Amino acid sequence: MTAEADAATAQSAVGTVPASTRRLRAVFLGPKRGGTTRRRASDAFRLGIAIAGVAVSIPVMRANSGAELAIAHALNPPPDGIRWLVTTLYWLGSAGVIVLLSGLGLLVPRLVAVRWIALAGLATWGVCALLGMVLGPAAGRPVTPDLAGFNTSYPVTGLAVAIAVAATALPYLSRPFSRLASFLVLLAALASVIGGSALPVNAASSLLLGWGVAAALHLAFGSPLGLPSAQEVADLVAEMDITVRDLTVAPRQTWGVERLTGQDAAGKPVELSVYGRDASDARAMAKLWRFGFYRDSGPTLILDRLLQVEHEAYLTLLAGRAGVLVPQIMAVGRYGPSGDAALVTRLPQGPRLAQADPGGLSDAALDEVLHTVLCLGRAGIAHGSLGAETVIFSAEGVCVRDFRSASASASADRRDGDLAAVLGALAARVGVERTAAAAARVLDTDATRRALVRLQRSALDPVTVAAVAQHRSLLPELRSALADAKGIEVPKLAEAKRISWVNLVFGIGTLIGVWAIIGVLSDVGGALAVIKGALWGWVALAFVLGQLPMVAEAWALLGSVAGQLPFGRCVALETSNNFVALVGGDAARFAVRVRFFQRQGYDAETAISSGAIATSGSWLAKGLLFLIALGFAAGDFHAPQSSGGGDQRAVWVVLGVVLAAGIAAALVALIPRLRRLARARVRPHLVSIWSNVKVIADTPRKIVYVLSGSALAQLLVAFALGASLHAVGAHASLAVILVVMTLASVIGTAVPVPGGAGVVEAGLIAGLTSAGVPQDQAVAAVLIQRLCTAYLPPIWGWVTLAWMRRREYV
Repeated sequence: MTAEADAATAQSAVGTVPASTRRLRAVFLGPKRGGTTRRRASDAFRLGIAIAGVAVSIPVMRANSGAELAIAHALNPPPDGIRWLVTTLYWLGSAGVIVLLSGLGLLVPRLVAVRWIALAGLATWGVCALLGMVLGPAAGRPVTPDLAGFNTSYPVTGLAVAIAVAATALPYLSRPFSRLASFLVLLAALASVIGGSALPVNAASSLLLGWGVAAALHLAFGSPLGLPSAQEVADLVAEMDITVRDLTVAPRQTWGVERLTGQDAAGKPVELSVYGRDASDARAMAKLWRFGFYRDSGPTLILDRLLQVEHEAYLTLLAGRAGVLVPQIMAVGRYGPSGDAALVTRLPQGPRLAQADPGGLSDAALDEVLHTVLCLGRAGIAHGSLGAETVIFSAEGVCVRDFRSASASASADRRDGDLAAVLGALAARVGVERTAAAAARVLDTDATRRALVRLQRSALDPVTVAAVAQHRSLLPELRSALADAKGIEVPKLAEAKRISWVNLVFGIGTLIGVWAIIGVLSDVGGALAVIKGALWGWVALAFVLGQLPMVAEAWALLGSVAGQLPFGRCVALETSNNFVALVGGDAARFAVRVRFFQRQGYDAETAISSGAIATSGSWLAKGLLFLIALGFAAGDFHAPQSSGGGDQRAVWVVLGVVLAAGIAAALVALIPRLRRLARARVRPHLVSIWSNVKVIADTPRKIVYVLSGSALAQLLVAFALGASLHAVGAHASLAVILVVMTLASVIGTAVPVPGGAGVVEAGLIAGLTSAGVPQDQAVAAVLIQRLCTAYLPPIWGWVTLAWMRRREYV
């Protein structure tokens, strides 16, 4: 639709709307006023968080934890002098918000907002009623004297409906009033706890429930974009004193930014980028997404709309000063009643790479594209989204547009990513042969080698990935052609080698593990009775804690390389390693890490040393925690008093493993041939590791990542074991648990049993019983903890590994 048509429609509508209504809409409502809607991926993210939060809160409520009761009693009862204020805030943030937003919804044309607010309120009320029927009025929370004076009902329907109504109405409101509504609802939740109307977990879970219902409605039916309409943009352009004809919405849009195209008075192309109300949220989500799933997290996070357009304009001017042909900036600033920030640029006439005729593009034009990217790199600028839509072929030369994701003083990785992205986009448009020939003419050997490292599907910008998705063989062919053109080798990925004696050793280790498992399960009858009577709130907590070490280990992995790694992929890697370690042991886990590093663009030597650093850092953190804990726990250990066969078998397993490890170390130290073999195999890797450590040492935060992530992972596993002990009515100090776990890990690593199955359990049980935990409780707690940390995670680890293989991340 053109701006003129929009203007005519809007003008006819203006006459039927009173001026007071228009003023109220300008103050209270955001742009689009109930018009175009869109389903956002962030709504699915919010819905998932809400479902997970509500699911976890139910066993927590049933556990009736002392921490929750302590918080409740610290806030309740309020002083008599302010009890009226607490009550007022509760009703203002619950019923008051519902009434206020329903009234403001009447301002939205065709009562669109009122209909969705009513649907959200009714749906939330229905979900609350259903949960009340299924879970009972208190969700199974046991009644104790400590709960006297508190309303234990769940869900807290008033809070759930209020947050659902608020979250549904927020996209229709201007930003100040959307923030006010959110603040009032959170204030009502706090007031409900202070006044005794709800317990802390009940209130938080009810908020998540209503928030999730609103997210589900937005995901199913969409929500307003928060961007100005074409008529509003036309008015905005007129306010800038710029003449633009034939204003239309661009076919490719970005969340939070409205892109429109038109022509100026001379008939030259003009592009408008209007940063609307959601621009800040979009930038934050994009930053989080890139940090999670791409090798770099993109440009600096900017949460102000005006600063965002100024950033794009500044990078455009900076690139132009560096000698790159860029769009001419016509206007930058904040305009319109909603305070939207806008950037208006004049583009040179010519087709974009995506629309260019491959036969009409000369070799000189291809060379100029590569020269342009090198020019940006020499100026320290990384574009961040170079591809078929951002390169324009004009009579003046090759023009680069859209510097929204660009950054100055960019890292070498980001600049190499630009080069790889352009090579991939050119190959997708004009073919591998012509792209390789252009690279041979323009790029030197070092630049080609750096581009080859990044020319992998998992390391490319998403725009380029989409361009080559239909030609799966294009990237391998391009890498080979580029390497042949420069006479260098294509970086090879490490391949797993099958060695028969390793399989034999693992077979022997598996037999040991089976023997250990038999020993653990021989007297399990009493433990099963203990498990049946376990407190399932603590079991749920142990399960949650058992999944968090994967996140901590991924954080440690970020510090094992000098460059950047995508955090989300690291989490996926550590999740898949739960399955890999169970079926292949630590050696397979190490091999998968090495292959992952190579897929992220690191050479084989760096990949191997980085994998070793991650493993060594984990053991270093375990060792430090062990030494610290040993001084506090030494007096808690004693010889087991029980003469049960399970205890004796576990002790024999531990002694046998220690003896076998000692014999192996003695053979390597005493036999010259074995000593030379060990030196020949280990020394090169140690040299490589040391060189990589020196590089990482130049960035202290990398060392902090490795040590803090590894230590946190060990502590989270210890907390999971502690929660398992509480679930079965036993307890042990954190120091004791750390000592027992470290020794059990050493035993499990020394015996070549995949995942340490059986052996680790025997070590944990022997350690806990020697620390005074009754055998039945020790066996039950270990089984619960190992189920949550070692035997259930491989299920989703296998799914994650299959996904990573499809995405070519490993």
